Amino acid sequence: METLTIDRRSMLQALAASALAAGAGAPARARAQRNAATQALLDGYVADGKVPGAIIGLLEPGRFRPTWLTAGKTAFEGGSPVTPDTLWRIYSMTKPVTGVAVMQQVALGSLALDTPISDIMPEFKAMQVLVDPAKGLQARPAQKPILVRHLLTHTAGLSYTISGNEPLEKEYRRLGLLPMASSLGRLATDPPTPDLTEYMRRLAGLPLRTEPGSEWRYSISLDVAGALLERLTGKTLDGVFADQLFRPLGMADTSFWLSPKQLPRLANSYAWIDPKTFKPADRPTLVDSAAKTEWAERPAMLAGGAGLVSSAEDFARFAQLMLNEGMFEGKVLLPRATARLAMANQMPPGVFFEKTQGFAAGGRTTLFDTMTRADGLRPGVWGWGGAAATTFAVDQVRGQAVVMMLQSLQAEKGPNSLDLARARNVDLRT
Repeated sequence: METLTIDRRSMLQALAASALAAGAGAPARARAQRNAATQALLDGYVADGKVPGAIIGLLEPGRFRPTWLTAGKTAFEGGSPVTPDTLWRIYSMTKPVTGVAVMQQVALGSLALDTPISDIMPEFKAMQVLVDPAKGLQARPAQKPILVRHLLTHTAGLSYTISGNEPLEKEYRRLGLLPMASSLGRLATDPPTPDLTEYMRRLAGLPLRTEPGSEWRYSISLDVAGALLERLTGKTLDGVFADQLFRPLGMADTSFWLSPKQLPRLANSYAWIDPKTFKPADRPTLVDSAAKTEWAERPAMLAGGAGLVSSAEDFARFAQLMLNEGMFEGKVLLPRATARLAMANQMPPGVFFEKTQGFAAGGRTTLFDTMTRADGLRPGVWGWGGAAATTFAVDQVRGQAVVMMLQSLQAEKGPNSLDLARARNVDLRT
């Protein structure tokens, strides 16, 4: 069976971050060129029928004064003009939100990056590790505990049903341990996804794919981090997010589900693959709409790895917080040192993402300058993207951030962040 995979290479091309807005000393002409090229990109996406509409927000350090570039509408079938308040399914862009919420608890002293998660979730104390992931579920005792940093960096030894189809992933699917409660990546034979408490009970009874800290593998680890936040605070995950981030930042439109008043602002979601067979399609097909959406009611599982809906306005506030190293409009939500740590590489020594890159609190962080290569990565960039081609990045070194919202699942023929990178970088050497 083919599995639904998410291309992270395009998301964190540092170009998608190094470009954003012109840096503090960049000429006004270069800024205008970049913005014009980016607007032309969005207009081209709409004109070519890749998406009905899209929005990009560009940020600089200091006060929240985003520059918005928009195009098109919320639906191919009509819809409304895209605005900063349009709502989008951000899928795995939920992960950095969960990661930062964990780092806030680190700042409070409630836990540390090297705290074993079994100190808070005892069911994970005596974990087993597969002897051969390709052959079966035979396992041996784990030599190391799962640490908090392992959850934040996908090095806990966990997996995802969207990351493979070996015996462990099949067992995840059999037990309903899917990325989220929606139908994305779900087969007709899959059982219902349990709530977060039951999800963790079932997961803790399975072996790990690899020894904790030994390799990077995209996984449900940020869902476990969400459950850890619930256990640590005594609140449900939506309450944790609301108290620690959403209310202080004014993110009133970011949630695991939408109210009837919010639903008309939800953009339609489209896929360039058949959502049942996962095979490429010649044209985008409607997957989820404002008229009939899975986000109209509270889900069974509050997925810290994939569950949120947000607006460009809201997520730009989150990006501004991290660009300002923990401060938003005069309020300190994260000490500067902890904010920097949240965007710095937290991977165990010798472990890398895509062979050369690091990973921080729920998002990739670039370590090396590769501007001579096709991927064009610049160091000091932190961020992540979602399955529907939403993306964000914070460039600490050059003092800039970007948020892009649209809805295009498995966008091999649709939009991607490399397009954005090329549009924003008029001169890669500036």
